[in-house]
Amino acid sequence: MDKLKKLLKKSPTLYDAASKTRYNARYLKVRVLGTSVKEKQWATRHLRDGKDLLGPAEGEEDWVGSYWKSKDHPHRILLVETIAQYKPNSVLEVGSNCGPNVYLLAKKFPNAKIVGVDINPLAVERGNDLLRREGFSNAKLICTKADELAQFENKSFDVVFTDAVLIYIGPDKIMNTIKEFTRLAKKGLVFVEWQSPKPDSGLGEYFNGNWIRDYTTLLSNFASKEKIQVRKLLREDWPDERWSTIGAIINCEL
Repeated sequence: MDKLKKLLKKSPTLYDAASKTRYNARYLKVRVLGTSVKEKQWATRHLRDGKDLLGPAEGEEDWVGSYWKSKDHPHRILLVETIAQYKPNSVLEVGSNCGPNVYLLAKKFPNAKIVGVDINPLAVERGNDLLRREGFSNAKLICTKADELAQFENKSFDVVFTDAVLIYIGPDKIMNTIKEFTRLAKKGLVFVEWQSPKPDSGLGEYFNGNWIRDYTTLLSNFASKEKIQVRKLLREDWPDERWSTIGAIINCEL
């Protein structure tokens, strides 16, 4: 595959055509099969090499470790500060990986119940081990999907939040997923996601392999627009070109 890529790069026209064909094939697969494509990728992420939050991660240990070591990533400071405004006694993170955000919240709110759910079983298993080693008795991780949260009772968390997770949830599941979040949250929702620069239906547009959407429109189905705040991420929040361009922290009071 690498040899073919090098060969194609010698001809910019062929390389562009091949890239477009590959992108269109992926888009068609996602449109036909829906969110299940991304769910499968993340449920088995530990079985393949690739680039993650802190760069290339090879092998199961390194993959989990790359997320755990990202506890000091600058965007997490803004995320925790936003959640702290609700003075929460309970918080649920959907798509927690091994729990770097759960760790930070459990540390900041030692008397609060902090729960994270993730689709990847290895991330959950290793994350729970890491949280126990840190001595947290108020934090735990559970393996499940973003829209399969029936195990939790209505209004069982003050805040429900995501961090770069809804970019993987397509139009086939996004409305039901948010509906489930609002069922669980008493005070508010907080998302760090890709915000569309133009108004849309809220269902989203496939962009650079993920979903970008207008969260003001989406969340207005569940709360008044006056209670929805969208703040663009700055370069200092997330030193990545895409995230500092289209990334945003969305805060929705319920």
